[in-house]
Amino acid sequence: MASYKQDLPPKGGFDPIDFAARAPKRMFGGFTQFGLFIGVTGLAWVAWSYVKEIVRKEKLELNDARIAVEPFIYAEKDRAILTHYRRCRDEENELMKNVKGWETGTLWGEPVYHNVRSRYIKPSLEELVTHMSPKEQHDMIFDKLLR
Repeated sequence: MASYKQDLPPKGGFDPIDFAARAPKRMFGGFTQFGLFIGVTGLAWVAWSYVKEIVRKEKLELNDARIAVEPFIYAEKDRAILTHYRRCRDEENELMKNVKGWETGTLWGEPVYHNVRSRYIKPSLEELVTHMSPKEQHDMIFDKLLR
């Protein structure tokens, strides 16, 4: 015979299984929920309009600052271009110093530029990147430093 004891139900049996569907207890009634919705929506609308006004004022201030700084940005860009021209001119002078008859800014005595009115001519991209390293050329072209 076996030497183990079988697990049996308790005396008097198990409690009855409660399988009836019970509705959950409501925290708020219908009018309370509607009132809370209206209140939260109203507060959110007021907060949104307040933040929208702050953002509008900040955008206006930033736009005014950009307009005020724009001439300085253009002046610095022009200064950088002129400095680069000077470096290119000095490099051309150094490179062609042993060539007889070479004059900087001309091609064998013929002027490269014909500028009747003596106005500033915006340089082409090729003129700007002529004596730059490949990395500087990449930065100039793809980082849009010429705007």
